[in-house]
Amino acid sequence: MKALLDFIPLIAFFIAARYSGILAAAGALLVATIIIYAIHFVRQKGKFDKQQWVVLLLTIVFCGGTLLLRDDIYLRWKSPIINGIFALTLLVSAAINKPLMQLAMKEVFSLTLSGWKKLTVAWALFFAFMGVLHYITAFTMSDEAWINFKTYGWIPIMLVFVVAQFALLKNHLNPALTDKTTK
Repeated sequence: MKALLDFIPLIAFFIAARYSGILAAAGALLVATIIIYAIHFVRQKGKFDKQQWVVLLLTIVFCGGTLLLRDDIYLRWKSPIINGIFALTLLVSAAINKPLMQLAMKEVFSLTLSGWKKLTVAWALFFAFMGVLHYITAFTMSDEAWINFKTYGWIPIMLVFVVAQFALLKNHLNPALTDKTTK
C-alpha cells in the first residue's frame, strides 16, 4: 500500500507537466507529496523513517524553490541529489560495518556481514547510477524526455535491478521465511 501511495505524486507530476507545464508540475508534486506523507504520518503513528524525511524535505525545498523563483533548475536537481544522498549513506554504512541493507532486509535474507556489505554497496552503486541518469535526463535532454524519465522511465531499471538481486540472493532467503511459505 505504501509503495502504491508513493506513486501518486509522480502521477500528479506527469499529468500536470503534460497539460500545464513544469511549474504546475512542481506544484502538483509538492501538494501530492505533502498529502501522501500526511497519510503516511498518520498510518505510521506519527513517525517517518530517515528515507521518508529526506524525500519529503528535499521535495519541499526543490519544488518550493522552483515555484518561488519560477525556475525549474531546482526541480531538475531534486532526483540526482536524493539518489546521491542515498548512495553516499549506503556507502558510508558499509564502510563503518553497519550496512543499512541489513536493517532493511534482515527478515528476508540471511547473509554474513560481508554479504550485507556487498548488498549495501550494490544498492549504493545502483542509486549512484540512477542519480547520474536523472542528471543526464534533466540537464542534457528535452523537457519531454526528462519528464518521461522522471515519471516512469526509471521504473523498468529498478525492476530489473530488484529481480537480479533476488535471483542472486534466492539461496539466502531467511529460513524462518521459507518455513512459513511451505506450511
